[in-house]
Amino acid sequence: MNIIVVGSTNMDLVYLVPHIVKAGETLHSTKHELFFGGKGANQAVTAGQLGANVDFVGNVGADDFGEQIIQNLQDKGVNTAAVQRVGMTGQAIIQLADSGENSIVLFPGANFLVTPEQIEENTERIASSDVLLLQLEIPMPAVETAANIASQKNVKIILNPAPAQQISDSLLSKVSILTPNETELAILTGLKTETEEDLFQACSLLLQKGVGAVVVTLGAKGAYYMNHYEHGHVQANKVIAKDTTGAGDAFNGALTVGLCQGNSLKDSILYASTVSAYVVTQMGAQPSIPSSFHVNNI
Repeated sequence: MNIIVVGSTNMDLVYLVPHIVKAGETLHSTKHELFFGGKGANQAVTAGQLGANVDFVGNVGADDFGEQIIQNLQDKGVNTAAVQRVGMTGQAIIQLADSGENSIVLFPGANFLVTPEQIEENTERIASSDVLLLQLEIPMPAVETAANIASQKNVKIILNPAPAQQISDSLLSKVSILTPNETELAILTGLKTETEEDLFQACSLLLQKGVGAVVVTLGAKGAYYMNHYEHGHVQANKVIAKDTTGAGDAFNGALTVGLCQGNSLKDSILYASTVSAYVVTQMGAQPSIPSSFHVNNI
């Protein structure tokens, strides 16, 4: 299972609050904590802890946060040889409400300094991987360069289109599996995503654009999936959520591992749902994942 993740790293500054602050409201935080984050890093450490060989391509800052992030990636099974240190480490300012809901403000920092040239320097790493896992917290030209290389080398591409934004048809046509949530799916297609029929129509449009399969994450409602042969709904595992930060990233990392093992799309979604359900019972976006979740133990 050789997975390469091209994406973002952050240090998450988490403030525990009674509820998400409203416009014009001042609210006292009951606790403040630091956690490792960034969509790319979250997905990479999930896959690494689940038994995959993971390379990470991205940037951290030339600061203490950057050093801590590199050490954490290595501790959780991720190869950091392609991580560069430049500028200031990206940060996420997170409000975490008593309900488990969160609100996030991103400072991209070094993540926005990832360039197409940096990606091209890692062509050999991409070419030798089974899957390229992408998100959208680094500049789009870097994302497109990685996808172009993977497509040329016949490497499967999984794209988590978050944060939500428009994506070119050219990039979509190269994607093996697209993993939006409901909001991201609506932005990508311009269609409603409120009912299962809505999801069917929106996913069908993306398949027409060349996407191989779509997996829509629905939070506590589970996931909806569609490819050219089947579609359906997978229920979420019922747990008491402590922190939903990084749940979607854990899902993507685990989904990629499941698919690399040769499991079906549906079985990989079930595995990813199990892993992400555990992650939301822990604090932070990159908790330690017990060995019982290791793909060889499921």
